[in-house]
Amino acid sequence: MTDSERKILIGLMDSRLDIALKRLNENTAYLEQCHLQEKSGEVVEELLCKLEKEERIIIRCHYEGETVKAGFEWNEAYIQGLRDSVKILAFLGVFNMEVEL
Repeated sequence: MTDSERKILIGLMDSRLDIALKRLNENTAYLEQCHLQEKSGEVVEELLCKLEKEERIIIRCHYEGETVKAGFEWNEAYIQGLRDSVKILAFLGVFNMEVEL
């Protein structure tokens, strides 16, 4: 995949992400999970405060890196899903059909 193709797909993904996030804001299970994460985050912060500053920085950097890594993985999974969808549609001949206006 070329850089320009990747940029186009990422632009598409970003626009779809906005729609997905709006749907999540209406998902009660997701909202409950956010609430639980917020509570556990407070407990984690209390625990982190017991550590030395350097130790806290190392732990935070690790988890920030994990989040970035997961973002890359989800982007690649989404791109692969788009590519697979196009291949399936091509196999089914959807792109060869005439459109009546």
